[in-house]
Amino acid sequence: MRTERRILRPVILLSLLASCLGAANAVVTAANLLDHEKLWPYRVTLTQAWQPPGGGAALVAGTVGVLIRVETGGVARIDFSSDGKYEVPIEKTNLVENANRIQRGELEKPAPNFFYAIGAHLVDSAADSLAPLPPETLYDRRTYLCVFADPAGKEFAELAKALRPLNAHSDMETILFPQSEQPDAATRDQLRAADWKVPFVYGFLSVPYTLTLVHNGTKFPTVMLVTNEGRLLFQETWQASTTQQLQAAVDARSKDQ
Repeated sequence: MRTERRILRPVILLSLLASCLGAANAVVTAANLLDHEKLWPYRVTLTQAWQPPGGGAALVAGTVGVLIRVETGGVARIDFSSDGKYEVPIEKTNLVENANRIQRGELEKPAPNFFYAIGAHLVDSAADSLAPLPPETLYDRRTYLCVFADPAGKEFAELAKALRPLNAHSDMETILFPQSEQPDAATRDQLRAADWKVPFVYGFLSVPYTLTLVHNGTKFPTVMLVTNEGRLLFQETWQASTTQQLQAAVDARSKDQ
């Protein structure tokens, strides 16, 4: 997951400094890494050679990847670009070391990880013409609702209607990852027709981001709720009954200040 560095760095760095100072007394370990997501580094490096499951080529020590998220069970999902996306044992990486370096101020963290990865790659469907969404408009969002769906699909209008009320949460942003091959202008028009003017990922980037964020075999449409650091809060294949579960997850996140 890559991003252009079109971000208001002074504001971001001051905010990150404040959040990291709040964790100044914490020693980050593999056991408590999920509790210190603000200290997650954006990039991690394998400190040992590691053999991916399924018989692929081993990744050598020194291989660099982008941290997607830390998961339960002592693993981290990491995007190694053309080498694949895997759940890697945390002890095989320098993730904990770099989290502690961020805490001590020895390693710069440009912005919250999820925001940093996606903020500069979104289209503003609310704009009067096809235009990028300015990244700084999203910086204060604590939570992101990622919707993986085909805007031309038969269920899209119903999905948009069900999820539209969630836009009332000012600390959350909904982002569409279009699961279709069509011009961005068509996606914009479909969102506006559904009265659901949420930002969406550029079409040429939607598949790479989807493969990074969700596991192989995931059925669509799918909704995923993540923090601004990428920590997974909720994920489910969307159906009518999903709305209440998702609302409960959003409400719980809003109370988690």
